[in-house]
Amino acid sequence: MEPHINDLKKAFGDRFKEHEPLARYTTFKIGGPADYFFDAKTRDEFVTAVSLGRKSKLPIFVLGGGTNVLIGDKGIRAFVIRNSSQGISIRGVKGTMESGSTTRTVFVEVDAGVPMNKFVRFSIEEGLSGIEMQLGLPGSVGGAVFMNSKWTKPEGNVGDVVYQATIVTPTGEVRQVSRDYFHFAYDYSALQKTGDIVISVTFALMQKAKDQLWETANSSISYRRETQPQGVLSAGCTFKNISKAAALTASTPNLSTSAGFLVDNAGLKGDRIGDAQISEKHANFIINLKNAKAADVVELIEKARKAVHEKFGVELEEEIVRVGEF
Repeated sequence: MEPHINDLKKAFGDRFKEHEPLARYTTFKIGGPADYFFDAKTRDEFVTAVSLGRKSKLPIFVLGGGTNVLIGDKGIRAFVIRNSSQGISIRGVKGTMESGSTTRTVFVEVDAGVPMNKFVRFSIEEGLSGIEMQLGLPGSVGGAVFMNSKWTKPEGNVGDVVYQATIVTPTGEVRQVSRDYFHFAYDYSALQKTGDIVISVTFALMQKAKDQLWETANSSISYRRETQPQGVLSAGCTFKNISKAAALTASTPNLSTSAGFLVDNAGLKGDRIGDAQISEKHANFIINLKNAKAADVVELIEKARKAVHEKFGVELEEEIVRVGEF
């Protein structure tokens, strides 16, 4: 046994795995093995795994809900920590008086491993507004903050209601950061550059009638079902939408910024390489029909990118994150 994994084996026993296939842990069901793997069930286990991984000088990759990620066919040469922590707790309430009525902000701390749908349903049942439009969003809270996940009907970004977070830095320091730390933007948070790992996130939510929240949430999820492929193996949106400036420069039809619209109008909807296919329902989704390889997905991504560039003069940027060896 290599010396640098002794502490991990000692801490986690048989739950610490070597050469663990990762496809089963992703919504794409694609990807080779991790050199080392651990599924952390609690916040304490997650922090311990990250700490021991840092101490052992192993490269670390955190896997949450397994969405928005394409893992290479040859796997990941790293210690992959799956964050399955599930803690949600109300940490405090702050009230303000306006026009004779009290408005209350409720602070909810959520482990990064909590599925977004679990958190959204919790907030609605508690009568807390700010995240209800995200019902149906796949993946974990940590992943949603990492990407500043969005929804458009009604419009809302996860980062809009972040108050603060607890992170662990590349040097192993655990510290608390405010919302400003994240520099939230379209499909972006500072986590994508800093290498910091989120342990938990505190959200600032407003009290609101539960029936109104469910109305918004159900309307949002109905729109998802109408416009996006359901019950398929996919990582979510493949490309980021282009900017309004890019749409103006390229004079896209109706000045559309939609990546799916551009891929569709470049004639790629339904196109297939191996078992990877561009969805016939929404061209910004690539589907694993059954046995797709990461190489098939990459080839399809590049084909779509090239077709859009040739037709519209637009360079599409991937929203999906490639990880590991291809």
